[in-house]
Amino acid sequence: MNKNCGKCIIIGLVCLLIILHHDIWNWDNKDPVFGFMPVALAWHAGISIGASLVWYLATRIAWPTFEDDEPISSTTSEDA
Repeated sequence: MNKNCGKCIIIGLVCLLIILHHDIWNWDNKDPVFGFMPVALAWHAGISIGASLVWYLATRIAWPTFEDDEPISSTTSEDA
């Protein structure tokens, strides 16, 4: 997967999260989830988990690489 395709996927997922964040359909639902949590709060907890997963994917897929970045060597002070 090239970087341009990865960026498009991340942008699409962020737009999807923005749209799903506005959950006007859950505000009138008073049934608790797991016996104690309102549906709207559970929905936003799910959105938060989704946002963290999208951010993880963004750092793994679409993060830019720079020429001056050096790979981390595995040398220790004993090797020197």
